Parts: sequence; structure tokens; C-alpha cells
Amino acid sequence: MEQNNILVSIIMSVYNDEKYLNEALDSIFAQTIQNFELIIIDDCSTDDTVKIIESYHDKRIRLMVNDKNEGLTKNLNKALKYVRGKYIARMDGDDRSRPQRFEKQIEFLEENQDLMLISCRTHMFGEEDLISDIQGTPKQLQTMMLIRPVLAHPGFMMRRELIEVHGFQYDETYRSAQDYNFAVRVAREFSIGITKEILLDYRVHKKQVSSKFSGEQMNNASRVRNMQLDWLGIQLNSEQRDVLEKWAREVKNVSPDEYKEAYRLINIFVQGNLKTYIYSEKELKEELIKLLIQWIIRGKSVTSLKTLGWILGLSCNNLKLLCIKIYEMLKY
Repeated sequence: MEQNNILVSIIMSVYNDEKYLNEALDSIFAQTIQNFELIIIDDCSTDDTVKIIESYHDKRIRLMVNDKNEGLTKNLNKALKYVRGKYIARMDGDDRSRPQRFEKQIEFLEENQDLMLISCRTHMFGEEDLISDIQGTPKQLQTMMLIRPVLAHPGFMMRRELIEVHGFQYDETYRSAQDYNFAVRVAREFSIGITKEILLDYRVHKKQVSSKFSGEQMNNASRVRNMQLDWLGIQLNSEQRDVLEKWAREVKNVSPDEYKEAYRLINIFVQGNLKTYIYSEKELKEELIKLLIQWIIRGKSVTSLKTLGWILGLSCNNLKLLCIKIYEMLKY
């Protein structure tokens, strides 16, 4: 395959993934798009991970084995130095890409030339069984990330110029939540998106980075939220930060005052944005109110539902709009 004709460069970092690796690799080689290269960084695996990769005998695989364990973030940046495809796709050694994943994502990017980074809807399986329903315009998705990440990392696909022309790479100070940081920084300068189709089966199990480093994951996610607040020139006090973190994790059994404080945070964000215009004014308030209502409804308590009436009374202009918002939230 000529270098200039490669359509997709797939980057993977693997470490002791022998249990699920065959499924992940088979899902790549079963794609309807076969014009790809697969760049794999092995992070000093001690099991049969490397043997499994080498057993495929496919020239499209470019395997590099580290001399020492570097971690996911550094490995992804290392892989990005070798990409030759028009598009770059992410993949993990324990997930499964559905057969039309690359085809549908490329089609989505071709139809939406403004998009620079996308992901897809996912089916979480294994220790959980959940379908991701996150959708939205680029501005809506950017706003949602003030609270939490919206793009599934193993489903990332981006244009190569994002790396080679605009100089984007993963922030190596993040051992986890590096995808959240990456997507937020891209969304500040370019449009992001999510395909309407479910194109990735995302395996949930205890070996994952997000499980192994849950405390670190939460701290790094907080760093990303704080980075965005810094952009807006906003400094929260300890009580406000605590409420924001509870909102991000959708903690249950919180007090009505905490829900009300979250609503006041929305107004603080809106005021900060008036000075910077980083976010769309309309989407900023509407999407944050939706996320707040979603948190309240998922609380499933009498107290939370009473607070919902207070929030909606402040944010809805008429009964019709109120009903639409509740209906939208109950769909999730």
C-alpha cells in the first residue's frame, strides 16, 4: 500500500491485553474499510499480547515494543508521530469496533467538513449494559464538556491535519482523562461531533485505566473543568467546586440547596462567557440547564423532584417549554 494512499491510521496502546485482544483486532480486520494501517505500541506487556499481535502476519500492522512502561498518554503521542493516513482513529485492545465504524465515521467527516474531531455512540458491555445516547451540535457538545466528557475515547476519529498542521497532541501531564483534555482543547478552536450510529462496543471491566486509577481519573477530570473555568476567568470557592464535582458525577442524595447552587453556577458561567465568548450564549444556558435537570431527575427522590419545580420555574417561560424539557430528560 502506498503511503499517500492510506485512508485511516489506527493507533493503539496495549498492555497485558491478551484476554480480549483477539476480539479487538478481529473487529478491525473485519471493517468494511480495509485501506488502513494499524500502529500498535506495546507498553512492556508480560503476557502473550505481543505474540497475539505477531500471529496476524498482516503488513498493515506496525508494532513497536517499549523498553519501559510509558503509559497510555505518551504511547498515543508516540503513535501519532508515525501516522500516514488521511484520518486517525483510536482503538483499545479490549473493545470491539463494529464492521461499519470506519466507513460511517469517514462518511460523517466527509459530509461535515467543519468537523475536526468526532466519536460515535457506544454500547457499554461487560460489567455494565448501557447505550450512549449523547448527541448534539458542535456548540452543544462543547458546552456539555464544562460538566463532563462527551466523546468516547476509543471511538475517536480525527483529521490528520489536526496533528500535523495545528500541532495538537495529548497533554502528557495527564495519565488519565487525557481524552477529555484533548477534546476540550480541540472544541475551543474547531467543531467536534458524534455519529448517530452505535459503532463501538465499549467493554467495561476492572482492568481499565478509569477503574485502576479512579481517584486520579476524577482529579484529572476536575483539572479539565478548572481549565475551562480559567478560560472564562472564573474562580469558584470550595463550596461551589464541591457542588460542581457532585454535578459532574451525578451524586445522589444531595440537598435542595446544592441543586440550587448548581443553578447559580450556570449564571456564573454565563456571565463569565459574556467577557470571552468561548461558548455559544444560547447553547451555554440551555444545555447546562438540561444537564442539571437530568441530574435532578436521576436523583429519584421527592426532595430532588421538588427542587426540579423550582429550577424549571426559573428557567422555563411557559408550560409547553417546561414539558418539553422534562420529556427530553426522561428519555435518557
